[in-house]
Amino acid sequence: MSADFKPVMHPAGFDEALARILGEVRTGHYFSMAELLAAPGQDRQLRCSRTALLAQVAAGSNAVDQWAAERPRDPNAIIMAARVAVERACRAVANDAPQAQVLGRRAAELCAEAAASSPGDPVPYLGRLALAAGFDERIDGPASCPVPGPWHAFRDLWRVDPANREGCHRMLAAVGNGSGPSPADAQLFAASIVGSVGLSSTSPLQLLPLYALVVAYEYRKANRDNLAHLMWSTDAARAEMARGWNWFTSTSKDDWLVVDLSHLAHALVAGGRSDLAHDVFQALGPYGATKPWASVSSTGDAVEEFTRARTTALSSGSRRREPPGRSRGGA
Repeated sequence: MSADFKPVMHPAGFDEALARILGEVRTGHYFSMAELLAAPGQDRQLRCSRTALLAQVAAGSNAVDQWAAERPRDPNAIIMAARVAVERACRAVANDAPQAQVLGRRAAELCAEAAASSPGDPVPYLGRLALAAGFDERIDGPASCPVPGPWHAFRDLWRVDPANREGCHRMLAAVGNGSGPSPADAQLFAASIVGSVGLSSTSPLQLLPLYALVVAYEYRKANRDNLAHLMWSTDAARAEMARGWNWFTSTSKDDWLVVDLSHLAHALVAGGRSDLAHDVFQALGPYGATKPWASVSSTGDAVEEFTRARTTALSSGSRRREPPGRSRGGA
């Protein structure tokens, strides 16, 4: 255990192939991006996560614009043009830019074009959902989850790709009537997803309630609740740690995202199970994610908070007790 350990907080996480090309995309070149997205062997989750991060980077350059102009019939170019248009439109509306509505309409048109060119691909539907959330489209949810949110777009996505990870996380961030997600609504939405019929025990959405707990923590912290940290010691939180631990022990690196492991590691440490968090930090290797560490830190320093929790967990790994969720010492 090195005292000077510094986590690699790179948004690509474990995806080294993606990390290698982001600089090229940022400077306006699309060739490696085109090759990466055309490579065989990518499942839907990997494709979704790659196009999302590529769009965030490409929105500030002309890489995708050039790609779409030079290869207008390339399905991946069409997909990425829609992704980038959505990213730019959502940034515009978030900044109250005067061109936001125009950009939003153009992004919606490109999403429709992408859906037509790549039937069954969830990415255009993720774009529609992002637009609906960004432009504050809200209707009441179903009886199983009666919270306001961009449900029309979410249902369209669910029909194409049930239990899409990015889609559920976008909904989690959009439910409620305020500018940010409502803690109660976020927790209800997360519970409805993990209770969905047929949701695989190996789905990363098994961790969605841990994200909802962070939403609740952020709300309580913003309202100066000095006891907010105790929420990680409740029976409900322990049950979600158990769910997350079962997911972790049933999956492998091919199923993991750094941000998911980061949320699980934090929950285990905050809930008094640093001995189990040891294995999660080992799985993370040199990587870390800004979330949730920046949110739970008293100073907002994600690296400092991550490193402190990691040190605690790695020193506790030999003191393994029963899995989370079971009674400990009468608790």
